[in-house]
Amino acid sequence: MENNVQIFRPQSLDELDAQLRQNEASWTFVAGGTDLLVQKERWLSATHIVDLTAVPALHQKIEAGQEGVRIGAAVPYGEIIRHSVLQKRLPLLTEACRHIGAVQIQNRGTIGGNIANASPAGDTLPVLAVLNAQLLIGPRENGSFRRVAVNEMMLGPGQTLLRKNEYIAFIEIPWLPDDGYLWAFRKVGQREALAISKLSLAVLLLKSGNKIGDVRIASGSVAPVIKRHEKTERVLLGQALREASIEQAAETLKTEINPISDVRSTREYRKQVTADVLRDILYGWL
Repeated sequence: MENNVQIFRPQSLDELDAQLRQNEASWTFVAGGTDLLVQKERWLSATHIVDLTAVPALHQKIEAGQEGVRIGAAVPYGEIIRHSVLQKRLPLLTEACRHIGAVQIQNRGTIGGNIANASPAGDTLPVLAVLNAQLLIGPRENGSFRRVAVNEMMLGPGQTLLRKNEYIAFIEIPWLPDDGYLWAFRKVGQREALAISKLSLAVLLLKSGNKIGDVRIASGSVAPVIKRHEKTERVLLGQALREASIEQAAETLKTEINPISDVRSTREYRKQVTADVLRDILYGWL
């Protein structure tokens, strides 16, 4: 059978962007391929494939600066887990990456792929949401990437703001403005490891005296899109961390999530356990 698949392995961002501007074919972008290869129909229908791992800036770059870090979208999870600066400055991110699959998946899968796949069960997505990550989208126009907040990227399961032949180039994460943040990432699955999440929760909290000076909460697998739970955050912000505020926050979170029942869990289970996980985290910080 004739093979009509075209594979493009650009060696630089300039080469990548030039090809996308010149060729109007519908390109499929691949880095680790851990999400795409299991989607048989989508994979077999791909006729023009771009291998982003051939671009060093996308596959190898973790650039820590004064304001934050820029991570190439095709950098494997394993490199993030092992990066000493990220272990110190963004332990919430490295912890979430450790929960993704086995070591083999961590050494191939990428944050860029996790975002582009737009699964509500994506393990890094709640973490990126509370870290206020920004996405740099190519190809560049007049030398500049399009910038999209990760909290705005998902439109629904498998749906994003990415237009035809756009790709995620970099993820930018600002450093937290204070080193006193408490953090937690919890994932509930069928097993302790190697499991797709029934639900997940990422929380950042900063105490200012006896009040909560900043709080950020996002969950996974319990709504069509992943973004910050602003109503729940408002319940806690400026309040003392105590039983009354914790219970109110947990009950508010139930109203902000909209899980489904599927083969992994029921809607009722997900709503109750998500609230209980938030309770457990906050009570642990009293």
